[in-house]
Amino acid sequence: MVISAFSNAAARTSRALVLLLALAACATDQAPVAQAPKPPKEALPLDAAVLSLADAVLLRAGLPPGPPRPLVIDPLIDRATGTETATTRAMSRRIAAAVTDHHPNYRLQPFTLASLDARPLVLLGAITGVTAAGSLQNSTTAAPVAYRIWAVLADLSTGKVVAHETAWVRPEEVDTTPTAFHRDSPAWVDDPAAAAYLRVCAGNPGDPIDADWLQSVRAEALIADATAAYEAGRYAEAQAQFAAARAAPKGAQLRSFNGQYLAAAALDRPREAEAAFGELVEYGLERQRLAVKFLFRPGGAAFWPDPAISGRYPMWLRQIARHANADGACLDIIGHASTTGSAAVNQRVSLDRARSIRQRLLAVEAPLARRLQAEGAGASKPLIGTGRDDATDLLDRRVEFRPQPCT
Repeated sequence: MVISAFSNAAARTSRALVLLLALAACATDQAPVAQAPKPPKEALPLDAAVLSLADAVLLRAGLPPGPPRPLVIDPLIDRATGTETATTRAMSRRIAAAVTDHHPNYRLQPFTLASLDARPLVLLGAITGVTAAGSLQNSTTAAPVAYRIWAVLADLSTGKVVAHETAWVRPEEVDTTPTAFHRDSPAWVDDPAAAAYLRVCAGNPGDPIDADWLQSVRAEALIADATAAYEAGRYAEAQAQFAAARAAPKGAQLRSFNGQYLAAAALDRPREAEAAFGELVEYGLERQRLAVKFLFRPGGAAFWPDPAISGRYPMWLRQIARHANADGACLDIIGHASTTGSAAVNQRVSLDRARSIRQRLLAVEAPLARRLQAEGAGASKPLIGTGRDDATDLLDRRVEFRPQPCT
């Protein structure tokens, strides 16, 4: 009797242990959120920071058991400019490798229209300079002390953000050089499409995905394909893809206009290129801020003498002058300088460049004489802030055109 009672008790204990282990296993499969490590608030080397970020955001989603969920990556961007850089592209590649190597509950797919039809998870992310490691305070006037990187997972099947994580990177590890398409793009605008992307990036788990980005996501996929085609030298394909993106919902955006111009120029179709640049100018002026990347000689107001760089500037100026005159607008022409050099020198150089551009516009459309005002902003409003005076911070040396009411 004693032996029988002991055997029954042992059996009950064994069954209880099995049940507890089963419950623990289910909890592990269904709720990995508790196991997701938080990235440290110290600045790490880029690869370590990105891997920490990827693991955290992918685990934080807490996918239930079942077949792997399809995942696509909408190319990561720089927060200040909305463009891809050498570092954001490296981040995208590293995250893709982490998904493939360490997260079998996700199935990585290309960012295409066909992949979007399956309503996948979409990973988005950005980078920005900050005042200190662990800080969320953006650096706006000086070279960043550290960089903050962050990523979100947006679930197209539910319309919700399901995960959001942040990490920090050492500044010497960050390369702000624009990727080839963005390096070649002649103009920059505060673009609503980039703003919508960043609003998704700012979302927290449970937040609805930004409606504007949801409407534009198919155009975003077409633009990603077109950008890859342009950078691979397939210019006719790129031109067709940029045109398709522009025709898609929310596709009339900065990259579509820049892309149509660049593809036409690369195909040596000057009339198409000039028409596309004119549309780009109109797009920027409608948004009250058009920044053009004229390259000047160091410390002066003369254009860089290489025809391969400045040879198209007369056409750019012609289109800016004609559209400004046709719109009946008054324009503030604002020169900018990089963060190197003294404040006095930067102020003088930026003003000289704005005045030079004003004179060149008047040579095209003399009636603009009373409607153009030249100003110098010095280095007070950098977008990049590295002070390297090379391709990485060309936007810091931009010339902006801002329509104003005529008085």
